[in-house]
Amino acid sequence: MKQQNLPVSPNPTIVVSTISGDLRVAGWDRSEIMAKTDGDNLNLAAEGERVVISCDENLILYLPRAANLTVDRISGDASLQALGGPLVLGPVAGDLSMNDLAQVSLETVSGDAAFRRVGPLDIQSVSGDFSLRGSSGACSVDTIGGDASLYEVGGAVIFKRVGSDLTISKVNGEVEVSESVGGDVSLRDVMGGAILKSVGSDLYLRNVRGAVDVAAGSDVTLYIEPLDGLEYHVTAGDDMLVRLPPDANVELHLSGSSPDSIQVDFPDVTLSGEDTSTTVTLGSGAAKMFLTASGDLAVTSHADKWDSAADFGFGMLDDFEMPEIPGIPPIPPIPPIPPLSPEFRERISRHTREAVERAQARIEAANRRTEARVSAAMRRAEARARAAETRSRSWGKVIVNGRTVVSLGGSGQAPERGEPVGDDERLTILKMLQEKKISLEEAEKLLAALEGK
Repeated sequence: MKQQNLPVSPNPTIVVSTISGDLRVAGWDRSEIMAKTDGDNLNLAAEGERVVISCDENLILYLPRAANLTVDRISGDASLQALGGPLVLGPVAGDLSMNDLAQVSLETVSGDAAFRRVGPLDIQSVSGDFSLRGSSGACSVDTIGGDASLYEVGGAVIFKRVGSDLTISKVNGEVEVSESVGGDVSLRDVMGGAILKSVGSDLYLRNVRGAVDVAAGSDVTLYIEPLDGLEYHVTAGDDMLVRLPPDANVELHLSGSSPDSIQVDFPDVTLSGEDTSTTVTLGSGAAKMFLTASGDLAVTSHADKWDSAADFGFGMLDDFEMPEIPGIPPIPPIPPIPPLSPEFRERISRHTREAVERAQARIEAANRRTEARVSAAMRRAEARARAAETRSRSWGKVIVNGRTVVSLGGSGQAPERGEPVGDDERLTILKMLQEKKISLEEAEKLLAALEGK
């Protein structure tokens, strides 16, 4: 692994020539470039505020966050994050992921492209899938070969062609696909208009706040509140279901496959049932809707019909989720921490073992001292009990610290000298001590009392 570091200004211009492998770039808060490669050649050439970087294999770059970066061509995958300056990227032969970037301009991506928290996007083409979650500006892509999913876009979304499904939610601008979408389309929460010239399959549209001009090859479901002065042109290759608010002000121009195929479920609306085309005015008719379906065409304000929209062959997109975008390795620490040598690790392990052994030895010694003190106290108690045998054979109550400790039968008179005392009395005190019914101090006082002390 080759590495080079180069001090630069806080906002240098960086030009990276063709990368034979993968490229990973991250911005950091240092006025310095760090470049790494696993190839044989790595070159950083400074020309004033401009730095040209080249290598013959994979390349990892850490740049000042405000750097202006241009990359000519990438033969593998590319991952970029945390850059606040403009980015210009040439063709990418593999997959592309971007995270926390400012303005981005791309040529072509041969694989998938994923973006999170970026500025305005301008892309020529993506051969695979395209995903965007969170942008502060418009998104413009000429051609997407696979699926496209966008969430929380800060400006207009403009595509020329999408090869498969298109899913868009929360756009602060208009949505336009000027040529075609190969699969299904789902749009919701669009603050501008929607223009979809050709949708290959089903179309679901909800809460669009601008004019609508769409055509779908199969079913269409609209959940929309017509705005005064706007026009809505919608064509379905099969069935169409339109949900309007009960107080809608719209002039409906309806065309179906037969007179019986058109249904308007609003109060005081009666259709003649004789023509395949009809006009119905709701409220003031301030907005105009031109709706054409090759199959059934239903316009309603009731939720039950809206809930049955699954009959049209697609869902409601109520749980919209974007795929996660993988990041690049974290910025290395300052300064780099060298790895521990095997000898140093062995010394640490040895010291740890010795410390544990010393602690265990101290615990065992303390236990032995405690056992010795208890054994000595027991021996003293036994000796005093034996001495008491020579002075007393039986007694009545024995009181220690104001409470009766033991009460044994007997005359209460001191035995004659030389007459032995039975073992039962002595063993009773020792058993009480062993069972912790009395303390060692209380046992000693008891035996002392029995001895007449």
